[in-house]
Amino acid sequence: MSGKLWMFSDQLDDEDLEFARHSFFRYADGIAYYRLREKTITRLAKEAEAIYKIDGKMVLVRRDLFESYLRKQYRKTGRGPGLEEKDESSK
Repeated sequence: MSGKLWMFSDQLDDEDLEFARHSFFRYADGIAYYRLREKTITRLAKEAEAIYKIDGKMVLVRRDLFESYLRKQYRKTGRGPGLEEKDESSK
């Protein structure tokens, strides 16, 4: 088996395996899988430079670039990408 997916096989379900088979995903699929809003997925995909437009209409996101960017952001901030940092003075 290529990659490191086998290392987490006890934590994966059928949805994870199906999603991992694809190199690209549409925004709607990303919203359902990552449980992020469309605006957040769009912003992160642009920041990751993972957006591919086909025929000027269909937009696909390259999964490996997107997930690599998510991991890098998580390591840098220690938070998930959809969570905004709360200001301590607003409490």
